[in-house]
Amino acid sequence: MIRQLKTIPLAMLLLTMVAFAASRSFAAEPAVEAAGVVSPKVGIKPIAEADYKPVVGKYIDDDRNRIVFDSLGEPKSFNPITAGETSTTEYTTRIFQSLLDTNPFTGDTRPLLAESLEVAPDGITWTFHLKHGIVFNDGTPLTAADVVFTWNDLVYDLTRPAGTDPRWPSSDRDACTFEDNKIFKVEAVDDYTVRFIAPMKIAIFDQLAGSVSILSKAKYESWVKDGSFGGKLGADSDPRDLVGTGPFMLGEYIRGQKVVLARNPHYWKKDAAGNQLPYLKNLTFNIVRDTNTMLIDFQQGTSDIFSPRSGKDIGLLKPKQEEGHFALYQFGPDDGDLFICFNQNLDAAKAGKVPDYKIQWFRDQRFREAISLAIDRKAQVKNIRQNLGYEEPCTFTLAAGPYRQDGFASRPFDPDKAKALLADMGFKPGKDGVLEDSQGHQLSFTLNTNNENEMRVQTMEFIRKDLENIGVKVNGRPLEFNQLVDMMDVTYDFDAIVMGLTGGREPHFGANVWKSNARLHMWWPVQKTPSTAWEKQIDDLFEQGISEIDKVKRKAIYRQWVQIAYDQQPFIYLTVGEQTAALRNRFGNIFPAPIGGLLHNEDEIFVK
Repeated sequence: MIRQLKTIPLAMLLLTMVAFAASRSFAAEPAVEAAGVVSPKVGIKPIAEADYKPVVGKYIDDDRNRIVFDSLGEPKSFNPITAGETSTTEYTTRIFQSLLDTNPFTGDTRPLLAESLEVAPDGITWTFHLKHGIVFNDGTPLTAADVVFTWNDLVYDLTRPAGTDPRWPSSDRDACTFEDNKIFKVEAVDDYTVRFIAPMKIAIFDQLAGSVSILSKAKYESWVKDGSFGGKLGADSDPRDLVGTGPFMLGEYIRGQKVVLARNPHYWKKDAAGNQLPYLKNLTFNIVRDTNTMLIDFQQGTSDIFSPRSGKDIGLLKPKQEEGHFALYQFGPDDGDLFICFNQNLDAAKAGKVPDYKIQWFRDQRFREAISLAIDRKAQVKNIRQNLGYEEPCTFTLAAGPYRQDGFASRPFDPDKAKALLADMGFKPGKDGVLEDSQGHQLSFTLNTNNENEMRVQTMEFIRKDLENIGVKVNGRPLEFNQLVDMMDVTYDFDAIVMGLTGGREPHFGANVWKSNARLHMWWPVQKTPSTAWEKQIDDLFEQGISEIDKVKRKAIYRQWVQIAYDQQPFIYLTVGEQTAALRNRFGNIFPAPIGGLLHNEDEIFVK
């Protein structure tokens, strides 16, 4: 579990929770936790905030003064505004910063680039006072003009030609645009004061402000004026073009080998003794092909941190902690999701990208229910996650947090009921045993996932075999991750995917997935109007939830959303893992936090 001090939007795509089938299970000693969730005892638990007491470290100009990670696949880009995938945000969250960030122990927001925040009694006007003396990594000062520019010109693209759509995608725009396309009015009061005027009461504006990276107006204004910003900051960017205030900056990217984030010499934070942070010289991300390589690299000492994928990994690593000079940590059920998503995009069918008859199958709730009932999730937890995981009923039903919804049971494994539902839709066995619809089309589809993630590939295979047993033919197709993302949110030419989303404690950060006009509404993105009544209900619930200040009432609103997601299953939820990490003992200022994870304070970590 590796997290940064930034509020992470729900819709970023997950690459870290991976596993594979193996021959033996991890004999876990269970510990009963909240809401009946049983977690295995694996390693060191998170500490309390009162025990967070960083010491003064030091910077060493030595190549060993770094943390070495393994990373699956290549960076898709380095653009924090257009990012919608972890292959970008793994780097941008360390290069760029926002006005606020998240307390890793409590989940509350706290000042970052802002010194303080004032909220008017009407709950509409929010005023941020910026810290003085902060500079970007090119040495230029951060002022209110940069904040206004980021929101108005980059997130909202307000300077585009009149009557045209925004020129580039933005998950932040999806999360910060409300009913009838209402947005925040953002204006500078003076060089260090920014005023936000909300279109209505926004219950979580502090969290929204913590999700938007602030970029340099001086650096990027010309790209906005000529309309090229959306295509800039790609994977081939000149490091000098990535101008942020974070503790690290792009050092080098060698395709197929590594990404190096170098220490930002202009970083504004200092330690208690007045020394320049960060202490680390760099963060090195070695690009590897698969998750087995990640385990081997950690075992051989090539990398410093590893996220175990299954109970088998824990069984291998736990007895080697002393000789390997590392420790295991655990954080409870992962708050991300793993699921199947079927393409319901009627526009894609009209364009000939997917056969219309398949889209009609996928849009039938009985079909999705049948597929869900035919999947043996217990077998996946046992054989793929090796008991280091849980069956997932729906989003926001397992991980701890103020909006977790209790009382939702995982779908039973019931192949007979699945067959009955398909028969009710008119499917009948063909000569070779594969079901056929009333027009004679075989019930066959292609299931895609990313080939770097062996747990997803194994999950795909388990699903293929389960569905074969009820007469459904599934063609499994692993793809490179960024190709999969393009298929999902650009070309729309897929039948179904096994995919995951990172989690969070705030439901509204799922707006860029769940709202029908959002670009990560995977089953049919960017709809002009909701294609179903239940999608319209979800749109309305997200509008209600964002303006409801009372947390009890907000939780009740979002429970209705979870209920619809549970019933309709646009995402057929599968399993989630126990969040675990293994880290070398050579680092100081390691304070595992229940929300921020293991490396929430990278700028304070040093080599002992």
